[in-house]
Amino acid sequence: MTKYHVIPLDKIEIAPYEISATLRNQLQYFTDGKIHDTGNSDEFVFPIARTTELLEDGVFYVVSPLDDQNQAEIEITEEQEDLLEWLVSNRIEEVRITEA
Repeated sequence: MTKYHVIPLDKIEIAPYEISATLRNQLQYFTDGKIHDTGNSDEFVFPIARTTELLEDGVFYVVSPLDDQNQAEIEITEEQEDLLEWLVSNRIEEVRITEA
């Protein structure tokens, strides 16, 4: 199974964090939902306030493209929680994803 590295762009002294392909495909759920024109589709912004809130709540919400009036509440998995804790504990907001 393919693994990926989460590389901090705003804290270059911190070693990359390894994630699964599954989590790689879920990263957009943990951003602030705004478009950040980084010029690279492998770069993500995770504002500390949002990341901290996700950790405290233990859930995130997904809106269906077929029914934008309803949201599904999804519990954060252990792997997702580990990544969010790594981001918060290291105060990382901007990352790039590369194949390991």
